Amino acid sequence: MARKFLRGRWYKGILFFVLFLIVAAVFFYFRFQPTADHGWGLNFSPEQAEYFGFDSQKLFLTVLDDLRPERMRVTSFWETLEPLPGQFDFAVTDSILREAEKRGAAVILVLGHKQPRWPECHHPSWYDELPEQEKNAAVLSMLKAAVEHFRQFSSVAAWQVENEPFFPYGPDCPAVPGKLMTEELRLVKSLDARPLIITDSGEKGAWLPAAWAGADVFGSTMYRQVYQDKWGRYLKYPIPAAVYRIRAGILQTFSKVNRIIGVELQAEPWFSTNPFDTPWERQSELMSPEIFLEYADYARRVGFAENYFWGVEWWYWAKAQGHPEMWEAAKEFFEANRE
Repeated sequence: MARKFLRGRWYKGILFFVLFLIVAAVFFYFRFQPTADHGWGLNFSPEQAEYFGFDSQKLFLTVLDDLRPERMRVTSFWETLEPLPGQFDFAVTDSILREAEKRGAAVILVLGHKQPRWPECHHPSWYDELPEQEKNAAVLSMLKAAVEHFRQFSSVAAWQVENEPFFPYGPDCPAVPGKLMTEELRLVKSLDARPLIITDSGEKGAWLPAAWAGADVFGSTMYRQVYQDKWGRYLKYPIPAAVYRIRAGILQTFSKVNRIIGVELQAEPWFSTNPFDTPWERQSELMSPEIFLEYADYARRVGFAENYFWGVEWWYWAKAQGHPEMWEAAKEFFEANRE
């Protein structure tokens, strides 16, 4: 008899917990108010352009003049900015920000040690020789010099400080210590009043620790199909758009961050090797104009204020190889969705 009573209480406890989760999910889903006026932009990495064999500044101009995006998210790798200790070279980023300024394009400038694109942690070779106790100071010194220099450009609409700082990813690329992350954000805020963006993985990140660090805007990645090295096969994330909305509602409820954007919307294949060794037939199976539009529609259903497509360098490389489909699809998309 006692066993039946305990079993009944156990079942009721499980039922109550499930009902609680459902009610909470519904609450957080409606807590987040999706935008009806989506802003669309592009990610651009000068180093990725060079990887494909292009002059990064010329390609950036082509992107601006042919696709005509109104928003860009641009990386600025530490090894490019400070090749030698205390010796800065801002020329590449200066050119990009200047041309964006001429065309009225708003730029999210990514600064810091962790940046988009493999191997995620980007630093000059001399950084590896520093004693551990001096490495954080070197990061802050670079960040201070960069913001003091780039704040002259009106095209900088916001600063992204580090990339997915609390998500360890890439070889020898651990999470940024929370104390250092707070110092970085405070430093940038003391130097310039433009919004600060902090990001996290949309698929695997915890979100709230990033939102609590002190930024103004939260940015989530949005990858739909990735290659899993451990399994040796591709995986399409079984994440309904509603899950992003629920997580956004949680973030807005338990942090001071209200604005949420999609900083990386997948629009290129996730390569298991590299594009040069992957047959075009396989590449087009992984990303095509149809998949591009499918992912854009997914992002619309999530409802973040802005979304930045990931892969413009690959689009142009494919076009140069005689496959202009993605470039033309993006051009048509931006024309149709221009504000």
